[in-house]
Amino acid sequence: MGESTYTAEPVPRRRRRGLGVVIALVVVVVLAVGVVVADVSLRAYAEDRAASEIAASLPDTVEGDIDVSIGGFSFLQQYLSGTFDRVTLDAPAITVSGVPVDAHVVATGVPTDLSKPVGTASATLALSQDAVNSVVEVPGAATLTLDDQAVGYDGSISFLGLSIDYLVTASVSVTPDSVVLTPQKATLTAGSAVVDASDALDAVLDEKIPLCVASYLPQGVELADLTITPGRATAVLRASDLSVDETSLSTLGVCP
Repeated sequence: MGESTYTAEPVPRRRRRGLGVVIALVVVVVLAVGVVVADVSLRAYAEDRAASEIAASLPDTVEGDIDVSIGGFSFLQQYLSGTFDRVTLDAPAITVSGVPVDAHVVATGVPTDLSKPVGTASATLALSQDAVNSVVEVPGAATLTLDDQAVGYDGSISFLGLSIDYLVTASVSVTPDSVVLTPQKATLTAGSAVVDASDALDAVLDEKIPLCVASYLPQGVELADLTITPGRATAVLRASDLSVDETSLSTLGVCP
């Protein structure tokens, strides 16, 4: 008998084509995963680097840790374009000239070269009542008391040769460089049984008190909003085309 031979049948073209598609899909998935991993790793590195550079740019009067988060879908694409769409800074326990502040900053149009100005920035700063009293001084007042969108402060007036103490409750509004207290109610805290000082208290109610804050803020930064809750004040600051180098952040505004 002669030797039998076996000839393998060729793989059908459809099957080879299916295997090629599967391999291509696997390669694409592997490459996509690699790009995502690289993007995440580089983003984390850039966030740490940005936090260090921003901390180094802050004035010596500012102390505390800063966390940076870079938003947007592709870090690599944003980096290559030279601008990050959105960068968030959180500093829940910093001190400014010894005053404790909880800060949250959102910046858009942030250049990869921090020597160039940031497009827009919005900062939310929260201060306790004690912190507010350490930086804000109302004429004649010992302390400010923070309530529900109102503040209380005391003072004294001279009436018929007498020094009369009073307590004022005022509403709060803002201008770009000042907090404005508008008295709503004034009551005597001493001498009410001795003299009728209602006319003098009416004069107190007619007088708004602007408290300039420009000297606490870098030039170009404006006060946009202020919310008062019991024992706490939350201010919103805004700026456009703001430079974040040490010189710019250390150059403060001027009060009239």
